[in-house]
Amino acid sequence: MVGRRGSKKELDPEEQMKRKFRAKCLFRALGRLVMSNAYWLIEGVDQYEGLDDVKRRVEQAVRGKAKKKQLLSIKDKALLNKNAAERIDKEKSYIFRIIGGLKCFKRYPNHVKKKLAAVTYFKYFGPGRVIVRQHQEAHAMYFIISGDVTVSQLVFDELIQQYVSVDIGVMKPGDMFGEVSLLHNIPRTATVTTNDHCELLALMKEDFKNVLQASIQKQWDDVRSAMSAFTYFDALDEVALREGCIVAKMKSYGINETVLGDGVGVANFVYFILSGRCQMIESIQVFVSERLGKKYYTLSDSYVPKEESEHDFDTKYFGAYKNLKKEERESDVIVNNDKERAESSSKGESCSSKRDSGQRAENYVDAEKTKGTVEFQISEEPKSEEFIKAAVSTDYRESVRMSVIPEVMDAALLKTKQNLKTYFMQVCQFNPGSTFGFGENMRDRRIVALTPVSCMLLPKIWLLQRNTANIWTRIQHYLEKKIPTKKQLFKEFVSARRWQDFREELVEDVISRSNTVNWTSVHDVPYSIRMEEMLDI
Repeated sequence: MVGRRGSKKELDPEEQMKRKFRAKCLFRALGRLVMSNAYWLIEGVDQYEGLDDVKRRVEQAVRGKAKKKQLLSIKDKALLNKNAAERIDKEKSYIFRIIGGLKCFKRYPNHVKKKLAAVTYFKYFGPGRVIVRQHQEAHAMYFIISGDVTVSQLVFDELIQQYVSVDIGVMKPGDMFGEVSLLHNIPRTATVTTNDHCELLALMKEDFKNVLQASIQKQWDDVRSAMSAFTYFDALDEVALREGCIVAKMKSYGINETVLGDGVGVANFVYFILSGRCQMIESIQVFVSERLGKKYYTLSDSYVPKEESEHDFDTKYFGAYKNLKKEERESDVIVNNDKERAESSSKGESCSSKRDSGQRAENYVDAEKTKGTVEFQISEEPKSEEFIKAAVSTDYRESVRMSVIPEVMDAALLKTKQNLKTYFMQVCQFNPGSTFGFGENMRDRRIVALTPVSCMLLPKIWLLQRNTANIWTRIQHYLEKKIPTKKQLFKEFVSARRWQDFREELVEDVISRSNTVNWTSVHDVPYSIRMEEMLDI
């Protein structure tokens, strides 16, 4: 006891204060860590027994229903919080199995995943928390497991003469951020703020240099070389090129694989072909009818307006009288009849009464059709002034609706469907150096790879923000003008079909004139030649 007391007296009071202060700071840090991670730590409690914290019981009940949807269990998260130097090989293998299937690690090979499993840490941030702040020193990069984050930058506004925070975009599970500052050893280029509860995996700066720096550097070099192949990016500065390397994606496609269209492809991204050839295919529906031994083709598409003929033009622009009201039409009829009676009386025609009565009868037959239940009677009494007596009949006639027989209608629809055929036509081809995805019309269209294709994808909004000399808008306008429309494709289809029919008729005519009998069949053609023809088709 004396020795112990003596040892205590030998300690410097200032050193004792430092130790106490350090222990107090560690305890407070531990308390803050537990409070900040209470959202996922409560998952480990099987059942909360108590009546005071009702909110906790409700959250636990709700979380219990969605427990199966958790990508990482509480044991996995606790293991990922363990110091990397203290993890044994068995724990590293287990972490490799659980994080190897995560969306954020699918881009890396297995040997890189094994290294990441040994050095990554689990991090949790609540809603509204700032993970990284612009212009600060970088210490780690992050992989998003769950939750969304908003990326923003401070931009100087010359109007108000101060910096304003501008949102760049939203990052979702599977994305990563923070590698730019670590790769180039520069301060943070943007601020990342959580939108809701976010779970991430953190990779420290030293571990990043040992594990991912070579892999990410190779990806960036590939993107830089791909961007240098296009003259569109020559005017960009180093910062813009660095941002392009961050947002760019490299994709590869096999033969006959759909690149864009039919719900396939990355939305709001522009495609730049680095190697290979693609073709744009469009489907058209054609109604085939046959009259007098000849086939006639009509394009069936509700989006394509019909061409106006001269008769439709006259009806559209000079047929305003058809839209008049019934009363106006009746008044016009009476006025016309009065004019005719005046002309007939002045000329002294002998048969004017008969002609007028006939004309009035025809006019009022049309009026009777418009009036419905009102009947018009023409008096045949010889009077100096002829007039018309219109009497409303007391016996109302029931309206009769002529309905179409369902069987006949179904048969007509069936016949229409049988004559409606779908054809696929090649619209154009894209070679290395071509680009598409600027918002051109892709209805009934899809882009398919003819050969193995590799593409670089860049966000359309990023390109429009750097629209030097309005280059991207002009490219979009050029594509819309050069790519044939559905009407032009249909005209080419009809022309090709007419040529094919003429060729078949010509061959049949030549064969019918010859007296020799041709016994050659398909089986006489070598099988290798038939295979080549089938491949060409």
